[in-house]
Amino acid sequence: MDRFFLGFEEGKPPPRVNARWWLGTVMAVIAAVGLNAIPCWAGLEDLARSGDWERVLAIAARRTDQLPLNPTEAMIAARAARAIADPAAERRFLEIAAGAAEEELQRLAEVQLAELVSAEEPERAVTLALPAFGRENPWQVRAAATEISQTAVNVGIEPAQRATLEGSLRKLSRSLRRKLELTLALSDPQNGRHRLEKLLASSTRDLVALQAAGALEAFEQVTSKERWRVAQTLYRHAMYDRAAPILEQLVEVQDGSIPRDEAAFIRGRCAFRRDRWRESIEWYQKALSWERSVEKKAEIEVHIGRCYELEGNLDKAVDAAVRAVRLKTTDDRRLFLARLRLRRGELDLAERGLSRLRSRTDRARGEVMLAVDAIKRGDGIAAQRRLENVRRSPWAIPAAVLSAELAAKNGDAGVALELLDRIKGPVDDFWVNQARLVMGGLPQTQIETWRLQREQDVKGATKGSLWRALGRWAVLESDPGELRLLRGMVDAAFTSFGSAIDPAFPPGLAAELWTIGLEREAARWDPGGWPRGNAVESAWTASKMLEYGFPSRSTRVADGAWRQAGSEVPTSVLPEELRRALYPLPEPALVREAAAKGAVHWSLLAGVAREESRWDPRALSAVGARGLVQLMPSTAVSVAASSGLPTPAADDLFEPSLNLWLGATELGRLIETFSGRWAPAVAAYNAGEIQARLWLDQCGSECTSALYLQNISFGSTRAYTAGVLSAAVNYGELYGRNGRPPTEPALVSD
Repeated sequence: MDRFFLGFEEGKPPPRVNARWWLGTVMAVIAAVGLNAIPCWAGLEDLARSGDWERVLAIAARRTDQLPLNPTEAMIAARAARAIADPAAERRFLEIAAGAAEEELQRLAEVQLAELVSAEEPERAVTLALPAFGRENPWQVRAAATEISQTAVNVGIEPAQRATLEGSLRKLSRSLRRKLELTLALSDPQNGRHRLEKLLASSTRDLVALQAAGALEAFEQVTSKERWRVAQTLYRHAMYDRAAPILEQLVEVQDGSIPRDEAAFIRGRCAFRRDRWRESIEWYQKALSWERSVEKKAEIEVHIGRCYELEGNLDKAVDAAVRAVRLKTTDDRRLFLARLRLRRGELDLAERGLSRLRSRTDRARGEVMLAVDAIKRGDGIAAQRRLENVRRSPWAIPAAVLSAELAAKNGDAGVALELLDRIKGPVDDFWVNQARLVMGGLPQTQIETWRLQREQDVKGATKGSLWRALGRWAVLESDPGELRLLRGMVDAAFTSFGSAIDPAFPPGLAAELWTIGLEREAARWDPGGWPRGNAVESAWTASKMLEYGFPSRSTRVADGAWRQAGSEVPTSVLPEELRRALYPLPEPALVREAAAKGAVHWSLLAGVAREESRWDPRALSAVGARGLVQLMPSTAVSVAASSGLPTPAADDLFEPSLNLWLGATELGRLIETFSGRWAPAVAAYNAGEIQARLWLDQCGSECTSALYLQNISFGSTRAYTAGVLSAAVNYGELYGRNGRPPTEPALVSD
C-alpha cells in the first residue's frame, strides 16, 4: 500500500500509533476502496432505489479510480449517467456491464450500448443487438434490438452484416420482423420493390403496411397488382378518399389479376365511410353482379340493407335482408332481418324469424330484442315475461336488471328483489351500477331484510366461499356506509389469496434489475417477469407498474389480479390500491383542463382514454388511430380546423395534451348533439354519429342508458359504451373532489 496514502513522509520513520488507531485507519481504507469479499455495490443499490443519480455517479467515479467496477456496479452507474444525460459516461459503464455474468443483464447492457453506438458504429450496433433477437429475451428488449438494427441499416452496414441480419429475422415475432423487413426493403435497390409488395400481400393492417404502400406507390409504372395492394392498405387505414380513385381504375382491369368484385365492394365501403349511402349501394350492386360465392353475396346484401336503413328506406332494407337470409342463412342475418322488421312494426314476422335461431345464445339475444321492442311499445307485461325467461350469458344479467326495473315500476318490489337476487358470478360494472339503481329504489324494509340475509351469508361462509358471498352482497349494495363496510371486509378477505411481503420474482431480467435497485428499469424492460403467482402478488405488481409510470401495464395486471381473486366481487369494492391500478389517472391535470375546454365531464374523458388506449400515449391502432383517445388523423384535422387550431401532423397526436384536447372537443360536440346524453355520445365516438342516432331512434322516447345499450347492434360498440360509462363512475369515486361518481342524465332520450 502506498505510504503517502497513509500520511507517511518520505525519508522519515513512521510515527508511533496505537492498535486502535491502526485498526480504524485500515477499516477506513477498506470502506474507501472496497474488497472483493465485501459487496460494495450494496450502497449503490440503495442510492439507485432512492433515485439519487448524481451521487451514484460520483461514487462510481471515485470507485473507478481505485478498483475497476464490476459489471453489476457498472449497470447501476450507466443508469445514473443516462439519468443526468452524460452519454460518454453511460457508454463507458455499459462497456463494463456488457461483461456481466448474468446473461439477462449482459443482453440488456449490450442492447443499451448498441443504441448509443448505432449512429457512429452501425456494424458494431448490429453485432451487439443480434443476440437479443432470441425468444428467450423479454419482448421489450427484442423490440429495442429491432429498432437499433433499423437505425444501423439506415446508416449503412456491410453486405455480410446485412446477410447475417437477414438470417436472424426468423427469430423475431411477426410484428417486429415486419418492421425490420420494411427497413431492409427500403434500403434494397435491387429487390426492394418486390419485398414491399410481399409485405402488403402478408398484411395491410399495420403501420408497416401503410409505409410500404407509400413507398410502392412512389415507383414509376406501378402495376395493377401493386395498385391493388396500395388501395387495400389505404382503405384499411381510413384513407378512403385516396383509395377510391385507385379502386375505380382497378375495377376496369379485366385480365384476371384483380378481384373486381372485391375492388368494387371496398369502393362501396369507402363511400359508406363517408356517409354516401346511394353511392355505396351502387358499388355494392356492381360487386354483387361479379361475385360468385353465395356466402359473399349474402354478406353484400347485408351491407346493402344497412345502407338503405341509414338512408331511411326501411322497405328496401328489409328486401335486402330477406335476400341475404335466403342466399345463406345464419343467426346473425336472421337477427338483422328481425331488427328491421321490428322497426317497421312487423312483430309477427320478427317473432317467426327469431324462433328459427339455432344458437341458444342468439335465441336469448332475440328474446331481449323482442322485450326491448315491447318496452318501446309500452307493453311492460310482455317485456317482463320475455326477460324473466332469459338465462343465457351474456344476456341473462341485463335481462334480470331490466325485468327488475319493470317490476319495481309496477309496484311489485318483491318480484324485483327476487329478480335482482338472481345476479351471481362475474358482473359487468355497467350492470352493477344499473342493478344498484334499481335496488336503491325499493322499499327500505325490503332492503334491510335482504341486507341482513347477505350479512348472515358472509358470517357463515367458509374460507372458500367467503369471496363469492361478499360479491353477491356487493353487487346490489347501494348504501355508501354499507359499501365502506364491505370494502373493509373485501380488503381483509383479499389478503387470504397470498402475501405481498417480499414477493418472489421468477428468475429473469426483472429479478436481476430489481435486486440491484433498478426497479423502474425492471418494469420497463421485463414487465412479464414480475410476480403474478396469486392475486395479491399481481395486485402488488400492478401498483408498482403504476408507480413507475406504466399505467397501461398496471391496468392489464390489475385486471388479472381481480380475475385471479374471483371477479364475482365488483371492482367498486376492491382494495383501493388495486382499484387505482385498474383505473389509473396518470394525467389528472391534463384531463381536467382538456375536459373543461371541451365542455365534457372529466371522468367521462378519462373513461374514454382508459377504454381506447389503456393510457398509453404512444398507442397506435391497426388502422392508424393515435394516442390516448385514439384519434384518426383525419378526425383530428377536422376538429382542429373547427377549433381554430393549427393542422396537426399525424405524429403530433402522440402528444398527450393535444390528443386529449382534440378528443374532448369531439366528445363534447357529440354530447351537445345528443342533448347531454352520454350513452349515445360515447357510442357515436366509437361507431359514428349517424349509426348512434339510428339506435337512439330505435330505442324510443323513454330510453334509459340500459335500454340504449340493448339497442346497439354492434357487440364491440355495446361493450365499448358500457366500459366507458362504468369507468366514468369509477373515476368519479376514486378521484372526484367529493369522492362521488358523476351524475349522468337519467333519460337518454327526450
